Amino acid sequence: MRETETVVSPYELLLTREDGRIVEVTVRAVGTGELDLTQLQQAWRALTDKLRHDELRQRNRRRFLASRDDADHDVLARLTAAWQAAGGQLTDEYLATLAIAYEEVSKLPGRGVLDDLAVAIGRPMATVKSHVARAREEGFLTPTSKGRSGGQATARARELVSSQLGIE
Repeated sequence: MRETETVVSPYELLLTREDGRIVEVTVRAVGTGELDLTQLQQAWRALTDKLRHDELRQRNRRRFLASRDDADHDVLARLTAAWQAAGGQLTDEYLATLAIAYEEVSKLPGRGVLDDLAVAIGRPMATVKSHVARAREEGFLTPTSKGRSGGQATARARELVSSQLGIE
């Protein structure tokens, strides 16, 4: 399957993949402009940053999947299901599930926590960051110092998720 994605503007940087392999990279001037050396250097940096980011996200996801004991304990799958059940709303059930997923994923090496959570719900990292802040405000995730990551799911979060799963 052939997929093309636009990576950067004000110029167009198109990355084409076939079966997950990069087969073409195209840099085009936008509108009536032309490409100069600086823009080509910026495009190259943007491409390498994107590829590095994608590789890190995939590596962290593989580590997570390799570290889980059982499909029933897949916190990212539970997070995806909670987000879909919430219909994109910040429900208590979703925030509690997010808090537990945040804690579990943060224990893994590589620490691409927000990346993994963003991939799980199909939203940007900035959105997930605001969801994590809301989970803290609502008492589902323990507080941290301003600007610091980390925290643990609270008893309230665990009880709510356990009741949703039918676990006593």
